[in-house]
Amino acid sequence: MGYLYLLAVALMFSFGGTCSRMISPYFDAAFVTFFRFFFGVIFLILLKLILRQPFRKDYKVAVKIFIGWILFGAVSKWMAYLLENTGFTLGPSYGNIITQPAQTVFLTLSSVILFKDKMTFKKVLCIMICMVGVLCISWNGKDLSVFLHENVLVTLMFIVSGFCAGAHVLAQKMIGDKMDIIDSNLTIFLFSAVFSFCPLVPKIADGALQVRPNAACIIAMMAFGVITGLGFYLNAKALPLVPLYMVPLIQSTMVIFAIMWGVLFFHEKISIYIVVGTVLFMIGLIWLQMQNNAEQTKKKANQA
Repeated sequence: MGYLYLLAVALMFSFGGTCSRMISPYFDAAFVTFFRFFFGVIFLILLKLILRQPFRKDYKVAVKIFIGWILFGAVSKWMAYLLENTGFTLGPSYGNIITQPAQTVFLTLSSVILFKDKMTFKKVLCIMICMVGVLCISWNGKDLSVFLHENVLVTLMFIVSGFCAGAHVLAQKMIGDKMDIIDSNLTIFLFSAVFSFCPLVPKIADGALQVRPNAACIIAMMAFGVITGLGFYLNAKALPLVPLYMVPLIQSTMVIFAIMWGVLFFHEKISIYIVVGTVLFMIGLIWLQMQNNAEQTKKKANQA
């Protein structure tokens, strides 16, 4: 079941660009970001009701203790989705395939700085492979002047989005087992919804909601919430059931799905540069995660 959970998460997250593209004709990236958190919170509440899972007795105490990390995770996730959705409006619907290696690189560097893990030559080599893959995708064989004026900004958005997503994962790690996984995600997403709503107040006052979205847009908004809430829940359920080195391998299939949806739904062209770049950063990503997992296993063995 763990493998099935991870494959389902990869499949769901691959629809991120598709959903964003379906909503963007009616609402800008800031609204898309808010809708994702708003419907995500609603779905997580419904999930708690379906599972008949009340808040733990120590929930309020845990929130007070970890409020700093909760707010840090909420702001990080808000910025991650805002940059990602902005990137979707300016670039291809599969552009967020860059965020996964960026997130992994961020977490690797964070573990070196915060948890004193070793930065080995193999890790540096993995990071370099990921960077070459990302540059290859961003370049896409275009003229250098076009690359510098058009592609760099979008690529940087997705890279910083990946860093922010990594910061959210770091916040979840610091909360750890002190809070139930649904409760912690629900709390973080609730704060993220509030943060993402604040910039919308002037736009709403100017009549930004006076539009008539079609059925596809409405379905995409609700699907975004289900993807966000259910995706993080299933990912947490899968982690204890599969070897850690298999997690990035299965999650990386999101790249293949995302590219497929771009071709099928938006007729986006896939060049050899996209294919080669994707293969490169998937190799670097998986190898880097295997290095991290091996190091963690060795550390636990030494402690035992």
